[in-house]
Amino acid sequence: MSPLSKSVRNEKGSVMVVVLLILVILTLLGITTATTSKIEVQIAGNQKFHKIAFHHADSGIYTTPKLISAAFDTGTAPTGSGITYLGSTDFYREIMGYEPYDADRDVRITIAGYDVDVDVNRLGTETLAGSGAEFASGAEGIGVGSTGGVAVVYGLDSLGEGPSESFSNIAAVYRKIVGTPGGL
Repeated sequence: MSPLSKSVRNEKGSVMVVVLLILVILTLLGITTATTSKIEVQIAGNQKFHKIAFHHADSGIYTTPKLISAAFDTGTAPTGSGITYLGSTDFYREIMGYEPYDADRDVRITIAGYDVDVDVNRLGTETLAGSGAEFASGAEGIGVGSTGGVAVVYGLDSLGEGPSESFSNIAAVYRKIVGTPGGL
């Protein structure tokens, strides 16, 4: 008998053990990959929900100044589909400064079945540089010929809702320039 055939006969089942070890390693690698993929899909879904909530909150920041401007122009809080006024005080009276600031949300805007609640805080007024409100002005800024010159400053706090109970909160400060079309 040759020495090669002796060594093959002495290793009965060693190939089977090596193959089984490789299969166990591949199985563990497959389970780890599947688990990681599942977690990554959940993370991507959560990011999508957060982005939707963020865009809803951003829409509240974008829409509320238009409501403020329309209230200045018409003398009353504008109404429309998807707009609800909240809080213990009248929206128009609060933005005009007739009522003191309350911490309640003031406006609810409904977007695609989700609520966006916005709190409006009138921070004060400021005289704009170069406006007719300043002595000998007109060389810079809005100028004497303008109907503006006074800005009302508002703090906006928008809380947007998204799928799976996701929320996003955005704060911004806006100036309403009195007498200017649009004015924000």
